[in-house]
Amino acid sequence: MKKIMLFILLSSLLLNLSPIIVQADKKLNKELMKIVNEFKPSNSLIVSPDKPFPTKSIKLYDFNQDGRKEIIVTFEVKAKEQPSPSQYGAMVLKKVNNKWEKIWETRIKGVDLDFSGLADITGDGTKEYLFGVTIGAALGSKLKIFQWNDNSFKNIAEVLYHEIDILNGNQKEGLAVWRWYLAECSLVDVLKWNGDQLVYDKELFSKYYPVIEKFYNDKISKMDAWFYWYCLADAQIKANLFEEASKSIEKGSLLAKKLSMPEGVQNFNKLRDRLEEKKKSLKN
Repeated sequence: MKKIMLFILLSSLLLNLSPIIVQADKKLNKELMKIVNEFKPSNSLIVSPDKPFPTKSIKLYDFNQDGRKEIIVTFEVKAKEQPSPSQYGAMVLKKVNNKWEKIWETRIKGVDLDFSGLADITGDGTKEYLFGVTIGAALGSKLKIFQWNDNSFKNIAEVLYHEIDILNGNQKEGLAVWRWYLAECSLVDVLKWNGDQLVYDKELFSKYYPVIEKFYNDKISKMDAWFYWYCLADAQIKANLFEEASKSIEKGSLLAKKLSMPEGVQNFNKLRDRLEEKKKSLKN
């Protein structure tokens, strides 16, 4: 009986608090938009990115850790002549001596704003700002990583991708980068900051591998296509799953032969060579 009464009390409290929280959020958003409208380009629209969830056009983060959060805003400047690519941009507003100022801005030409988020890529305790714009269907998107540096931002890395995931690592966060290969098929690399640049990280890749495996197993269960086996085998070689990789290469190569695709068979032969070279390198 006491548990039921406690549940009813908590439910009532949450129901009463919900309108207050919603009103507080609306008031905050209204105040933020008033600030943002003072600084956004006159011919621009405030837009939200496609990723990461939750997708918001305005983010708050304390880059210099002084107890006051900066405002990060994403926007679009449409080209005067359509259908030319728009310019997608981000700007950071900072309160200096009780007055808001625009301290930084970047823009990239493209067809869509794909990513605007924060992650501690360098492992220094302060999150970097990640800004990704879709260039085109074949080229995918370009991600720029900006590090807070002396009251502004420094572009420390750029990555081309079609899909991207932020991964938790030891101290530093990593990136799972999916690059389009064929159809709904991508080759995957997992990158981590080494102090100077983003490099392939085998340990983080192995942790991420089950996500890749599930993706391709689901695809193969619906359509047994050679290119799915090719991308799965590539991932298995990177994860040092040699027996699994050998089986995937055999299955995919057989499918490519049945379709009389010599180029596909050749690609599997190259994968087989890669597999044998990696086996030898780990034995030495």
